Amino acid sequence: MSRWKALPEALDPQVRRLVVQLRQVKDHSGLSLAALASRTSYSRSSWERYLNGKATPPRHAVEKMAQVCGGDLIGLTALWEVAASAPAGPHAQQAQAQSASASASDQTASTPGSLRPRRGLRGRRPMVAAVVVVAAGILCAAWSWTSSAQPESREAKAAITHVPTSSYSAKTFPCHFTVLDGRLYAGHSTTLTDQYGVGATVEAVAEVQCLVRRHGFDPKGIDGSFGPNTRAAVQEFQRSHGLDADGIVGPMTWRELRKPGG
Repeated sequence: MSRWKALPEALDPQVRRLVVQLRQVKDHSGLSLAALASRTSYSRSSWERYLNGKATPPRHAVEKMAQVCGGDLIGLTALWEVAASAPAGPHAQQAQAQSASASASDQTASTPGSLRPRRGLRGRRPMVAAVVVVAAGILCAAWSWTSSAQPESREAKAAITHVPTSSYSAKTFPCHFTVLDGRLYAGHSTTLTDQYGVGATVEAVAEVQCLVRRHGFDPKGIDGSFGPNTRAAVQEFQRSHGLDADGIVGPMTWRELRKPGG
């Protein structure tokens, strides 16, 4: 299991949700960033930026990760579409500018001719750096002007899309139910196989709590922590569906939890 860095506080909640799911898919596959890069068309540094919230991954990258790591393609692309429509704040814009600059550097370094820089280009490096700094400043200024010009619409959007993050600073997670490809999702995980039991404290546990409550069994809170109350609710759900009532959520229990009709 990777020990991930904390995501930036200014990261949009919808982008954060996508990144958290991508991290879980990557961890579940057991692949390293280098292995992931070797099996996709994206470099290790690009995956590092995507999975640390420094840049929003393109749709194709999300699709490739789902194929390579065995993730839920439909669920991940649905999360990407929501994240892609989220407004970019100053942190995201600056990170994207830095990401573009880093990608350009990677591409230049991978070109055979770039291994021997020409003398005439040495004096241009300070100028290139200055252009990048000016571009980042212009992006930040543009975002600031847009925010002041449309305060009501941005505030309304934030009120609708805000969800707690995986830092667990919030006491309660919301349940945003949706049905994709005949499966029920609550907005915190798309897994069909990961196993959780008492003691687990991850956002995917909030998915369990939302779903089990949707089916009529109260876990006494949606807090992302798998405690005795959640275990009791899971056991009642399992008994009602003819499953082994061990209180552990695995593939068979996920299959029943994901059924929209209960």
